[in-house]
Amino acid sequence: MKIAIALLALALTGCAGGQAGSSATQRTTTTTATASTQSGPKMPKVVEMRLAEARELLLVRGYRVIEEDETGQKRPILEPLNWVVVSQLPEAEAEAPSGTQVVLKVRKPTDSSTSQAPPAKGAVPNVVCLDLQKAQDTLQAAGFYLLGSEDATGQRRQQLVDRNWVVVSQSEPPGSTPDPKTKITLGAVKFGEPTGGSGCQS
Repeated sequence: MKIAIALLALALTGCAGGQAGSSATQRTTTTTATASTQSGPKMPKVVEMRLAEARELLLVRGYRVIEEDETGQKRPILEPLNWVVVSQLPEAEAEAPSGTQVVLKVRKPTDSSTSQAPPAKGAVPNVVCLDLQKAQDTLQAAGFYLLGSEDATGQRRQQLVDRNWVVVSQSEPPGSTPDPKTKITLGAVKFGEPTGGSGCQS
């Protein structure tokens, strides 16, 4: 009789333990599933990055990248180092699985310096902080066609693609009225390089 009672007690204990273990397993499974749901891939922040850096980061994570000129001028984006990301969609920290399309709006650091009134004929305009191509166009519009440029870092590099350079100095001061045949030399550095005391963004 005592043996039968002992066996019955042991069976009841095992059943209760099994139920407790099953309940614990269910709670663990539910917690894991919830954590998995909340930990999807997040979109990294690329605003204020150089386009080259932002593009590399997004492509490595499997995103598809579309780039647009934020100014609306529809300029071709030939050299990504010359451009800075000003907005992104999806925004940073949004859930974004691999394969998501990311739209980056970009502009050049010099774009904030290009909204100027048309230059007055015969007066030298201020072209410091413009890209070299824009600076030359502005000087020609003012009637000055004898133009030259030089590497302001002293490395004597040639300015082969004018849009890749930022003007940090000009040989004739703004507002002066030299003879139109006067040669005006522009000192320039490449985008991303120090601009000295000019205060220009590059």
